[in-house]
Amino acid sequence: MRRIRAGIISAVIVTGVGFGSMAAAGHAEPKTDESSKKGDAFKNNEPRSGAAADAQQYCANIAAAAGAARNVRQEKQLLEIEQQIARRLSELDAKRRELQEVLDRHDALVKRIDDGLVAIYARMRADSAAAQVAGMEEEVAAALLMRLQPKQSSSILNEMEASRAVALTKKIAGFSTFARSGRKL
Repeated sequence: MRRIRAGIISAVIVTGVGFGSMAAAGHAEPKTDESSKKGDAFKNNEPRSGAAADAQQYCANIAAAAGAARNVRQEKQLLEIEQQIARRLSELDAKRRELQEVLDRHDALVKRIDDGLVAIYARMRADSAAAQVAGMEEEVAAALLMRLQPKQSSSILNEMEASRAVALTKKIAGFSTFARSGRKL
């Protein structure tokens, strides 16, 4: 290691990069043709002496090692990022499964409530059910009437005010396959 450092120091001194007595005094020595040729030879990677060759070899060795170290560091960073992505994907997948379970429970609850609501209106007298259905939103009322038996739905619509019954019948017809296929009732 000392030999390499000594080679670098001597290469720096030989090439004129070091501080000479003239440079330290504040003025530089003008380059002659011979000294400029020496500097150009070093810039073109042409070794001038054994020390300069050692310095160039040292720099080449360091450059290769630095490049290899940089590649290793980048590979390590990429591996860490890949692991973070895999971990995040597994977390997101777990959240998706959890959300799906919540939605499934919600859908089951809504279906039970819906079935219970239909059963309640199916057992009501037609005039009482008509008064309740008349106050509902059109889509909810139409969906409820579609779920009831046709005889029960017709009894409820018969007890309703005519304009509301017509509006609900049109809404139900909009849900039917006749409306989707283009056929008229």
